[in-house]
This record gives sequence, structure tokens and C-alpha cells, in this order.
Amino acid sequence: MMPPLKPFRPRPPWFGGTLQTLRALRWPLPPTLPPGHRLWLPMPDGDALAAMLHLPEQGAPRPLALLVHGIAGSEDDPYLREAAAGLLRRGFPVLRLNLRGSARSLPRSTSHYHLGRSEDLAEALAVLPEVLTGQGVVMAAWSLGGALVLELLARDPPEAPRLLGAAAISPPLEPEQAHAAIDANPVLGRALLALYRREVLAVPARDLPEELRQAARRAGSLTEFETEVTAPRFGYPSYAVFCEMNRPAAALPRIRVPTLLLMAEDDPLVPIGAMAGIDWQACPAVLPLAIAGGGHCGFYDRGNEESLAVRTLAAFFEGVSSPDGASVP
Repeated sequence: MMPPLKPFRPRPPWFGGTLQTLRALRWPLPPTLPPGHRLWLPMPDGDALAAMLHLPEQGAPRPLALLVHGIAGSEDDPYLREAAAGLLRRGFPVLRLNLRGSARSLPRSTSHYHLGRSEDLAEALAVLPEVLTGQGVVMAAWSLGGALVLELLARDPPEAPRLLGAAAISPPLEPEQAHAAIDANPVLGRALLALYRREVLAVPARDLPEELRQAARRAGSLTEFETEVTAPRFGYPSYAVFCEMNRPAAALPRIRVPTLLLMAEDDPLVPIGAMAGIDWQACPAVLPLAIAGGGHCGFYDRGNEESLAVRTLAAFFEGVSSPDGASVP
């Protein structure tokens, strides 16, 4: 059933889901972060994921916060930089991870991420040094990245590092619904498809033959792109099978790590209605929060410098990393 909607008062001038989304994805003045350390996390096939590590000022040791961007994004997306800044202020070391084939990881990529490639996150966790993960790890991810984290959590948890909690913001719980909403949006949908197509074609990929490159150039919608390019590229017999095997909504009952799920009623790209079809009593580790506004990855509310998303995930992470394991109320 649908969780009760939490009230939301948008921060002027970001009224409505589209403006909230544009503020989150394309705001040209993201927060300044302290100097970081570039890491390259090797994958078993020879590719590597770029990551940027930031360490807080001296304070009590806290878990590493691993942040993951969404489709056609990177470590530099405004919403991700804002979360990094908020967590650093609270004493969390922060690692901003770039998915395989995205702009920052491009120099060492010969393939690309997709909705179901959560094994890349598992491999990234496995190669992190113990000096970073000794206090445990918390993960926050947005949009497609949120889907990957939910799928990762539904797998058998890795022996190390210890995952204390996670947050998924605006994830596509039902892929077909999200793809249809994106395709139906004449402004955001076209822009997102163009960015995604350019990103995929920029990778000197071993697994993207010329016939699939031509299909990528022809695709007129995200649904068509996933049907004609992504599904056959990664061995799925059809788009329907691709979605069924990589459905975040189906992963929720198998999650055992405390997980915050944050979605907005006016999200123009990921319909919140997907929450209505989930039996939340069968998902005891998941805290679903449905917000009456916030757009896609936005949640910029009135009277606060930090977004509702940043404040909520930070409070959640402080709770799951406390000695008594308390969470947010």
C-alpha cells in the first residue's frame, strides 16, 4: 500500500517537480568541497571506477559514506555534491563513486553501467582499503544508482566491509513505469536520452558492436534504447526480461540492511505510484518515505539551507552508525 505522504513546502523559486528536478540535476553553482583524493577502483575485467575521497576534519571516527550518482550523471552532480558537503560537516568521510562508462570513469572503461549491474558496486566495496572501511560503510544513491544499491543489498551481503545502512533517493522501483514517464516528458525525457546516448557511445567498448551503435543512434526513446541496445548488449533476450530481472521493487523484501527509501509525489521521471504496489510489511528493513513534493532527486524545502534529502539521509546514517543502532524515528 502507499505510505502516507509527508508534507513538503518547496523552497522558492523551485516550485513543482520539474523545477525541483532541474535544480538537483543542473544547478550551475554546486557547493564547494574541500580538496579530495582521486582513487581508481579496479574491476575484475580490467576496467576501473573513478572515485573522489574527502576526509572530514578531526573528530570521532565515523563510517565511510559511499555516494552513487544516477543515469548520465557523475560525482559532480549538484545533488551528490550537496550530500557530500552535508555528510562531511557531520564528520563522515565521503567517497563519491562514478559508475562504469560515466564521464569520470570513461578513461578506464571498456563497457558501461546499466540498471542491473550492481556487481560493480560489490566489486568496488571489496577493493576499498580497510583503513577507510574499518568503521563500516553507509551508502546513498540517487535514481538509477539507487536501483543498483537496492539490488546490491538484496544479494548476500559481503563479508567485508560491514554495511551499516543505505539510502535510495528517487530510484526507479518499476523500470517500465520510469522509462514510460521519461519518454512522455517532452523536455526532461529528450534531454536525458540525448545525454545517455552520448555517454554510451563515448565509451570505446568491447561489447558494443557497430550494429548496436547504429541502434543507439536511431533510438527515439529510452524504452527503445533499452530494448534495442542495452538488453541485447548484456545478454537479455528481451526488454521484458531485462526489466523483470532487474526490478528494484522485487528486491525490497530480501533486504536485511537498514535502508531509507525517499520518493516524491511530483517526480516527473519516476512515478511514486510504484510504492503503492509493495507490501511494506514484507520489507521490514526498509523505511519508505513518500514526500508531497521534491521532484526527482531534489527535495529543496523552505526555510532550510540543506535539502530535505540531505538532512534525512544524514540523520538516518547517524542513527544506524550509533552504538545502539538507533535509527531515525
